[in-house]
Amino acid sequence: MSFTRLLTLCFFLSLTACGFQPLYAPHNSRHNTSYPIKIAAIPNREGQILRNNLVDILTPEGAPSHPLYLLDITLTEAVISTGIKKDETTSRKEAKLTAKITLKDFCTNKVLYTHSTTAINSFSIIAENYYSDLTAQQYAKREAAGLLAEKIALLIKTYLNSCHED
Repeated sequence: MSFTRLLTLCFFLSLTACGFQPLYAPHNSRHNTSYPIKIAAIPNREGQILRNNLVDILTPEGAPSHPLYLLDITLTEAVISTGIKKDETTSRKEAKLTAKITLKDFCTNKVLYTHSTTAINSFSIIAENYYSDLTAQQYAKREAAGLLAEKIALLIKTYLNSCHED
């Protein structure tokens, strides 16, 4: 075995010795762990989809009986025209969902963590077919809500894991 390979192997073995645990790894023991978080209701259809995705990711074993944290989310949505033709009609739009997240202590209501994150998904517009445009817009918002849920879950998991290491 060459010296470079041996040195690389030693480096990666030392990472596991210092407690390095990737958040994205499927074999991570914390991957399927339920976090003691109550997720507050979010208004509108996209809010329901976002909350349901967060429940599936953060509390896969069901709602905690004694939550330690309250996750409050303010969701704003916008549909923006991005592709404009010469005749000033739109051919492409973006569904943009922005979430302002606030993680609070459940008992004291003290704010522990705040962050804002955005998910964008684009879709095409066919001027002659209103129903397909509406369906494409709904699908784009649903996909953006799923992406936003993954981003929020990663932010919350990172915060909680960093708190427990201290």
